[in-house]
Amino acid sequence: MRKQLFTTGQISDLLQEPPARVSYIIGKHRIKPTERIGIIRLFNPQQVELIRQYLYDIQIRGGHF
Repeated sequence: MRKQLFTTGQISDLLQEPPARVSYIIGKHRIKPTERIGIIRLFNPQQVELIRQYLYDIQIRGGHF
């Protein structure tokens, strides 16, 4: 069975957010990638949901990082 993993670009497309904002959330909250392929970071669906929640929290607080 193959795991479903997402790059930061795929996460930004999925959540309809700029890639820089997704990268900011990953760095700020120190979300570690599930796997790495060279320099590409891969995240599992639970981590994508966590990123979505952090982005939602930013939007609720008025759009400030």
